Amino acid sequence: MILAHTLPIIHMIRNLFLLNMRKFSFIIIVNLFAFLTACTTDKFQEHEVGDSLIDKSTEVRLIDTFTIESSTVKLDSVLTSGQNNILFGSYEDEFFGRISSDFYAVVGLGGAFSLAQVTVGENNEKVPIRYDSLVFISYPDSRYMGDTLLTQSMSIHRVIEEIEIPDDQIGFYAHSSFPYEEESLGGASFVAKPITQFLEYNETREADVEINDGGIRFNMEDALGLDIVRMVNMENDTVKFSEKWNDYFNGVVLKAGEDNSVMLSYGLQAGRMKIRLYYTYTDYNLSGTRNFHDFPIIASALNFTNVKSDFSSAPYDLNQITEQTVELDSDETGDLAFVHGGLGMLTKIKIPYLERLNAVGSTGGVLSAELNFYPKDESFDDDIFKLPTVPFTLYQTDEQNQILTQLPGANGSGANSNYFVNRDNQDESYYTVDVTSYVNSVLANGQDFDDALLISLPLNSLGVSMDRLIIENDRDSDFRIRLKTTYVVQN
Repeated sequence: MILAHTLPIIHMIRNLFLLNMRKFSFIIIVNLFAFLTACTTDKFQEHEVGDSLIDKSTEVRLIDTFTIESSTVKLDSVLTSGQNNILFGSYEDEFFGRISSDFYAVVGLGGAFSLAQVTVGENNEKVPIRYDSLVFISYPDSRYMGDTLLTQSMSIHRVIEEIEIPDDQIGFYAHSSFPYEEESLGGASFVAKPITQFLEYNETREADVEINDGGIRFNMEDALGLDIVRMVNMENDTVKFSEKWNDYFNGVVLKAGEDNSVMLSYGLQAGRMKIRLYYTYTDYNLSGTRNFHDFPIIASALNFTNVKSDFSSAPYDLNQITEQTVELDSDETGDLAFVHGGLGMLTKIKIPYLERLNAVGSTGGVLSAELNFYPKDESFDDDIFKLPTVPFTLYQTDEQNQILTQLPGANGSGANSNYFVNRDNQDESYYTVDVTSYVNSVLANGQDFDDALLISLPLNSLGVSMDRLIIENDRDSDFRIRLKTTYVVQN
């Protein structure tokens, strides 16, 4: 227990430690307790710390040999609606098997689709239109996961039920779906060029022009387009009012081909995804003039990604995680733990003997504590399976694997990871998270048997993230999950 009369000493050492590290020498203790390692030593070197300031019996120790248990858990529900981006595609992952995602969306009316008027003599006349074509257009953003060199396929299908959120839900989840027509409204094979297509979208926005061969686009079945034009020429309310349009056209689902090799991310800003109807005016001075009307697909609480997984080709039976309360211990998965955004997989860690730090010396306290974890070597690369670009977040959890609270980090902010790059040896690069407040809280308030932490991608975008990480935790390896604690001891 940290006694009140020791706190001034601890704060003094901490401040000196941060301001002038050259004034301090660290005593590194290897395996202080039986719970730390199998190797022990009875000798360590002791140096005086600020001889004129504090008692010579005060020591600063670095301890990094805690036992850390790890496992993989999976959230029962991962929200994917109401996001600013969606996932689409399918790919094979060496560790997760086949991952695929389809996108369900309500298609907007895009404003009243009314006939143009021209002045003929003293009268205003409506100008009829003739149907030309119906085209699906989409521009992915620059993020992707998988192999972009192979040919991909996409098809669009009409949803046959109204897309609405059930009363007992706040939105749609990765497992949500709606019935749709088996026969597609259109489809195409294409080569994904997400970076190029992202730039093409920016060009259309900046120049306010259409790039006819930009993005991913294909013709849709004529029947739908002909019916829309018929209603426009009849001045039907269905093409004038959004509520009636949504009753007529419930929505669509974009389906990925079974042999696709890449998953794409789509931002749903205006113009990134739409159905475009091309038509030609038939009469008066507008005769022969071509135009188009866009039916946009934008960010909405009703639009969501459906994510599916097939672990049959994966080396570890991740199907064992049948519900959120189930944990798959790293001992059963080759000393590995997993994080995956769209699948809602998180790494759970427990530090069972952390509270025993209170037994070191007569009194003491933590100057700093950091949690370090390593990506498995050869589980990522710069092209197909990139490391996440967003920081990981730590949450406290319980025996039910419920997400309780985000761990506080330095300066009161959330505990988020930083990626330390070892440029001399890339294999030794790792993620690090400041967990000083958590360790101090355990030492001050005690530790329950079920206390644990979850390593997760940010929850606010978890369901529409394709990011993944495979974490090593072989206790006999240098690349295991480590808790490094700088501890002040007064004997």
